[in-house]
Amino acid sequence: DERVTFEQWGPMKERVAPKQLPLMHVGDKLFGQSAALMRYAAKISKFEGRPLYPTEDALLALQVDEFVDYASEMFASFGASFKIQDQAEKEAFRAKSVAEGGDIHKWLSYVDSLLGKSESGFAVGDHLTIADLAAFCWFQPLKSGFFDGIPTTCLDGFKNIEAHKQKIANIPAVKAYYSEPKMPLYKTYQ
Repeated sequence: DERVTFEQWGPMKERVAPKQLPLMHVGDKLFGQSAALMRYAAKISKFEGRPLYPTEDALLALQVDEFVDYASEMFASFGASFKIQDQAEKEAFRAKSVAEGGDIHKWLSYVDSLLGKSESGFAVGDHLTIADLAAFCWFQPLKSGFFDGIPTTCLDGFKNIEAHKQKIANIPAVKAYYSEPKMPLYKTYQ
């Protein structure tokens, strides 16, 4: 895991073909696209002896992909706010998105209902998968205060998302990783 600073990225960007992050070296080849990298890493990784991405159960893999893609679509709708130049307009757009009836609020409500149906507390199936890690990593920054216009209370009322966050945050490896915040945003994962 190599973190690249903004200052390092400028000169580095000219040397890599996709000209974007994240990147992963596998052998002597370089790969991009975060979703592809996440799935690859999950296919070769296990947690407590079980794969983070189901490689032998196509239906479970479909459910994992579906859950990850729901979260991804939610953030695609949020991504539009980064193109808004006027600060007040950007903040209003974001506030409206997380307010009841807004696009992000609708996605959060749906994901909260999916998590509420889980008997195991995991997003999909009965063990940790990338669906859990994606939800954990993508939803928590919303309440961090990092994004202008999004109140830190935006996840209040989504009890299943909060219960899921606590379940994942208390996995010893996750807890250890976020115990020493490398950046202020990490505090939302504790």
